[in-house]
Amino acid sequence: MSYRIEFEKRAAQQLGKLDPPICKKVMKRIRSLVEDRRKYPLLSGGLSGLRKISVRTPGGEYRIVYIVDEELKAVNIIFVGSRENFYKELQRYLG
Repeated sequence: MSYRIEFEKRAAQQLGKLDPPICKKVMKRIRSLVEDRRKYPLLSGGLSGLRKISVRTPGGEYRIVYIVDEELKAVNIIFVGSRENFYKELQRYLG
């Protein structure tokens, strides 16, 4: 069964700021979650329950953090950004 993809407001804004070729590669990886939402590893510690995707591009390495909502059959993209300071920014965003 396929799941729908939903974006937090912050994640959508972050995607919009990426260069078009990088955004295209990131979106391709996000779309793959519709069929295989558990493909990527779970985070640990204070971020447990969240999953992370790493995307390498010629412009650098990017991260995508998401959570799967089994009840609503949805994958919620929470945060997107470059690898540099990613987890510090994510922690600040999550409060």
